[in-house]
Amino acid sequence: MVEKIRKLQGWIARISLAASGVVLAAVGASIFINVLCRYVFKIGLMWVEQFARYGIIWSVFLAANVLIYNHGLMRVDFMDNFLPEWFKKYREVVYSALFVVILGLMTWQGWEQATDFIGVSLMGLPVDKFYVYLSIPVGSALMLLQYLLNLFISLTGQEGGEVK
Repeated sequence: MVEKIRKLQGWIARISLAASGVVLAAVGASIFINVLCRYVFKIGLMWVEQFARYGIIWSVFLAANVLIYNHGLMRVDFMDNFLPEWFKKYREVVYSALFVVILGLMTWQGWEQATDFIGVSLMGLPVDKFYVYLSIPVGSALMLLQYLLNLFISLTGQEGGEVK
């Protein structure tokens, strides 16, 4: 059962990391094209700044769950050498449970906020703000899923894997 969960976590991490990479590549390409147009053809593309800003936000929210899967989030662990193993495991379970609550609220409130902007267009792009704000519930739901799966694996006494 734990191996199937690890496989699922790996697939989620790889797919979201690939999607994040595609979005980041599109942002980089659009910025390059805008610079080229500005200095070679003396015209600027008005939408590139907004696309770059929102694309980077989407990219970060898509890739954040990979850090959770890999246990790569920043942590203060200088006291871990002095703490007993049972306490460290208990602490991780408590931290994970707290993050599950926080990310659950973030997913719910992000969805509420995103749906408030259905039909509202961005100024420079012909896109609804809904799709921009959708990055919050999508990214936090992916992080929530990774935390829940890590929590399950932790409670069964097994360690998580890493994306290769």
